[in-house]
Amino acid sequence: MKKLVLLGLFSSSWWMISSQNISDVARWSAFEPLGTARILATGGSFGSLGGDFSSLSINPAGIGDYRLSECTFTPSMRTVSAASYFEADPNATATRKITRLGLDNLGLVIAGKGKKNWTSSNFAAGFSRTADHRRNAFLAGRFPGSITTYFAEQANGNIPDNLDDFIAFPAYNTGAIYDFDEDRYYETDFTDPDQPVLRSQQIVQTGGVNELSLGWAGEYKSTLNLGVSLGVPFASFEELKTYRENDEADEIPVFNNLKYTEIVSTSGVGVNLKMGYTYKFLEYFRIGMAFHTPTWYKFTDNYSTSLEYAYNDGTNQRYSFDSPEGIFEYKMTTPWRALGSLGAIFRSGDYRGFINGDVEYLDYTSAYYNGTAYSSAQDEFEWTNEVNQNILAKFGNAVNVRLGGEVAYKSFRFRMGYSWERTAFIADNFYNKKWSWGIGFRENNFFIDFGMRRASYDEGYNPYVVTDTTKDPLSVIQTNRNRGALTLGFKF
Repeated sequence: MKKLVLLGLFSSSWWMISSQNISDVARWSAFEPLGTARILATGGSFGSLGGDFSSLSINPAGIGDYRLSECTFTPSMRTVSAASYFEADPNATATRKITRLGLDNLGLVIAGKGKKNWTSSNFAAGFSRTADHRRNAFLAGRFPGSITTYFAEQANGNIPDNLDDFIAFPAYNTGAIYDFDEDRYYETDFTDPDQPVLRSQQIVQTGGVNELSLGWAGEYKSTLNLGVSLGVPFASFEELKTYRENDEADEIPVFNNLKYTEIVSTSGVGVNLKMGYTYKFLEYFRIGMAFHTPTWYKFTDNYSTSLEYAYNDGTNQRYSFDSPEGIFEYKMTTPWRALGSLGAIFRSGDYRGFINGDVEYLDYTSAYYNGTAYSSAQDEFEWTNEVNQNILAKFGNAVNVRLGGEVAYKSFRFRMGYSWERTAFIADNFYNKKWSWGIGFRENNFFIDFGMRRASYDEGYNPYVVTDTTKDPLSVIQTNRNRGALTLGFKF
C-alpha cells in the first residue's frame, strides 16, 4: 500500500485530534519550488541559474544575475481532484474535484552595482507560495466493522468521569458506547463483528504555506555569485471530516445511524535561512550549491468534535454532543536541505537557452516535534517522546531530482520540467512525479510567462484505527493536482 503510514495515524488517540503527529511533521516538511510561472514550467529546477525572483527560495545566489530592477506578479489557477475508495469495497470509488484562483508570487528585485570587484549587489523582497493543502475527498462503502469499536477502545479502562472530551465521552454521552457491567470495558450496539455496515466520510482540506522572503546576492568578478535570504513562512491547514454510518435496511438491531465530525484548524509562523553560490566556468557551464536551514515553526491548533447517534430500543432515540473547543500550542523543526546543481547555457544565432539539473538531499529524521514548549502536562511529555521516536523509526533520508530547461527564439520562450520527489517515510518505495511545461514572451522592459504543472500520487488513509487491524477501514486516495500560473513582469 503506497503511503499507508502517512495518513493512517490520524485517529489513534484522543489528543491526536489536534493533529500533532508524524503525518503533520511530514506535511510541514514538504517544500515545493513554486512562485513564478517560469520556475513552475521548468519543474523548480533552477539551482545553478539566476535572473528569476523565485531563485530566492531555491538558491538565493541567482538574484545576483540581475542587471535591471524588476517586479513580478503571479496569479494562478489550481485544480485538485481526488478519487477515493475503501479497499474492502473498491467498486464504490468516488471522485471530488475543486478549482480555485490564487496568488503564487509578488516580488521586487532592486539591482545595483557593487564596489571594486563586485559586478552586482542586489536586494530582493516578496512572497512565494511554497505548499498547497487544499483537497476534497469522499469515501463510501459497505463492509464489516464500526467506528463505535474505536470509541469503545478509547474509553476502555476509564470510568465515565475520566473519558476524554473529544472521542470517548461524546460516544458515552450519546449512547454509542455503554458500560452495563461497570467493569470499565465498554459495549456497543454492534454485537456481530461480521455484520456489514454502510459508511461514508467526507474530507475537506484547505490551507498552504506562503513564505515572505528578504535576500541579498552579488556577483564577484562576473563568475561567482553569493547569496543569502531570510524566509518567514506563514502556514495554515484546516480540515473538516464528517464520518457517517447508516442501517437503512434495518439489519442491525437497535442501531439506526451516526454522524461523527472532526474539525482541526492549524496556523503557524516560522523562520529559516537559505544561502548558496553559483559559479560560471568553461563559458557555458554553471554549478550551484545551496543550503536551507531547518524552519523553526510555532503552531496553534484549534480543534473540536461532535457526535450524533440514533437508535431504537422500543422507541426512536437521537442524542448529540458537541465537544468543547480545544486549543494547543507547540513547536516543530523541519529538516535541513542541501542542493547541488549543474547547468549549461547555449547560444546559436536567434536561438538560446539552458538546461539545469538539481539534486536535493534532506534528512527527515532531523525533524523534531516539541509538544512541551507551552505545556508541562505529563501526557505531552510522553506524546512528544513518542512522536520523535516515530520520526526516527519511520522517517528516512530523501534524494529529490529536478530537471528543467528553456529554449528561446527571439522574444519567445519554451520550457519543460520534470521531477522525482521522495516521501518522508522509509516504508514508501516510490517517488512523487511531476510534469511541467510553459511558454513566455520577453520584450524590452516587459515579460509575460505561463506555466503548467501536473502532479499525481496515491496514499493510504484510515478514518479510524482499531486493535483488530482486519476491521480497519483502510482506503486509498488518488490525488491529481494541476496548476497553471501567469507571471507579469516589469523591468526598470
